[in-house]
Amino acid sequence: MDKSQLIKEVFDSVASHYDIMNDIISFGIHRLWKNKMVNITHFTKNSKVLDIAGGTGDIAIRIARREPSIQVTVCDINQNMLSRGIDKAINLNQLNFNWVCANAENLPFEDSIFDYCTIAFGIRNVSDRKKALSEAYRVLKLNGKFICLEFAPMHYQNEVFTKFYNLYSFKVIPKIGSIVAKDKNSYKYLVRSIREFPTQAEFQMEIEKIGFRNVEFHDMSYGIVTLHIGTK
Repeated sequence: MDKSQLIKEVFDSVASHYDIMNDIISFGIHRLWKNKMVNITHFTKNSKVLDIAGGTGDIAIRIARREPSIQVTVCDINQNMLSRGIDKAINLNQLNFNWVCANAENLPFEDSIFDYCTIAFGIRNVSDRKKALSEAYRVLKLNGKFICLEFAPMHYQNEVFTKFYNLYSFKVIPKIGSIVAKDKNSYKYLVRSIREFPTQAEFQMEIEKIGFRNVEFHDMSYGIVTLHIGTK
């Protein structure tokens, strides 16, 4: 099974419990990470944003609240996730989003039409990161911003913290997944995908190789997650 099909099956399985599981396994801290991602970005009025792997709309909703004039397009490979996002947005009276089911590696948009591309906790799940980054670069306007929030693989020197984090990640999170989402294996995959992701500096180099300028990263929560920013 290729990775795209695996990801589709994983998120088909977890879609109905995705938001509540995020709250449980992160103790709600994912909300602070996403808030910082949006708040640190100076979105201009009437700009166009493409939220890649936007799933249940967490980032899109935050962007719209920060700057209501922005046109947000939410793109995700999984229709079940998008359906959850549409329902949530309607319940919050956010009715102006465009919802597109598509692969991040083959975006169905013309060149140079977005001012910002955002992606939160999604880049590690694409089959070909280089292709996905290239597509984000292609659809951005000149001087457009790429903003990516992602877990880091936690290469820490603190042995006690590392042991605790490993125990929580590999033992506790899958157990919670089996109880709440009735799906242990999907959460085993999601944990494993974090450990297989490049370090902050390595991913920065990947972004730069695509052509992005002024690439920088900012660690959050002692490097559990990292915000990566680049300019076309």
